[in-house]
Amino acid sequence: MTNRKIVVALGGNAILSKDASAEAQQQALRETAKYLVEFIKQGDQLIISHGNGPQVGNLLLQQAAGSTDKNPAMPLDTAVAMTQGSIGYWMQNA
Repeated sequence: MTNRKIVVALGGNAILSKDASAEAQQQALRETAKYLVEFIKQGDQLIISHGNGPQVGNLLLQQAAGSTDKNPAMPLDTAVAMTQGSIGYWMQNA
C-alpha cells in the first residue's frame, strides 16, 4: 500500500463534452471516478479540484435568456458558486 497525496485537477472542459446536459457531465465524472477509485484502493489520498469555466458560461447564457424584471438573472459570483457546487455534488455522487 502506498501513502501518497495526489492532487487531481479536472478542468471544466474535461467534464463537458459536445453534449452540455447535466446527464452527460455526470457520466463524464462517473467515468473519471472509476480511475480515481483505483488510486484510493492503493492507499493514496486524493485532493480533487475542478474548474467550471464552460459550465458557468452556459449557466450565464441560460440566466440571461430567462431574465425578467420579476425574476432577474443571478450575478456572476452566484453563477460560479452554483456551477462549482453542482460539479462537486456530481463528483461526490460519482
